[in-house]
Formats: sequence, structure tokens, C-alpha cells
Amino acid sequence: MLKHVDIYITHTIRGFVADNAQYAYALIYNGVPRYGYGEIDRRITQNRIVLLSMKEALARMLCSCEITLYMNSQYIASAFHNGNAKTWKQNGYEKAGGGKITDADRWEALLKKCDEHVVEVVYCSHHDLTEKLNIGIKRKGNFEGL
Repeated sequence: MLKHVDIYITHTIRGFVADNAQYAYALIYNGVPRYGYGEIDRRITQNRIVLLSMKEALARMLCSCEITLYMNSQYIASAFHNGNAKTWKQNGYEKAGGGKITDADRWEALLKKCDEHVVEVVYCSHHDLTEKLNIGIKRKGNFEGL
């Protein structure tokens, strides 16, 4: 039986793109949180920062797990639910009309990590750890006492 881990992701981008941004995530196993934090000091899209934080969080897994990922990106959650991500991978990240999908390299790296686990992605505009993660972001990655 696989261990179950919940991963919660949040970031500071409001809208589609920002010139700099921060993100935080929490991995919860047996009720114990492990936090991660990062800063991006260049122009970045909301989708790209979510893909980055997902890959970083999954990279911390030491063995195959059953994972539920909670995030506020409806686009990325939908790509998992409706099978687009799997189709993109099977088609070499090519669009139906030709050319690579946006962030193809990031999707490829993320889906490679996902293949090591059983992953469910859940869209929610506000999840159980949004406030704690936002406090950690304001503290520049200091999650002590949360």
C-alpha cells in the first residue's frame, strides 16, 4: 500500500503574469507538514510558477506515493482531469496544429515526476493551507510556528 501525501500549493501571482513572484507549498504526511518556498525575480506566468512548484514538491518524495495536489490553477488541474496532459506527453508535447505546447519542457519534467506516483490534482481557489502558506511567503520562507 502506498503512503498518502497531500500537497498544497500557493503563489503570489494575481492575474496571468507577474514580473516577480513567490510560491510556497506544504507536503503533509501523517499530519506532519514539510514546507517549501521559492522566489522568481523575472517575468513569469501563473501556470509556469504552478508547474515549477509542483515539480519541486514532487522531487522531495523519497518513494512512490499516492499524492493529492491542491492548487488554484484551474488550467493545470483540468489538464490532468480531462487527459490533456497525458495526450500531450504521448504526442511529444506537440499541438494538434503543429508546434510545441506552451511550457512543453516544464510539462515534460513534471509528468516524468508524476509517473513515479499516483497523482490526483484538485482545483480549489482557496485550500486549507492557503493562509499559512501566505504567511510563510510574507516571512520569505520562514514557516516556524505555523
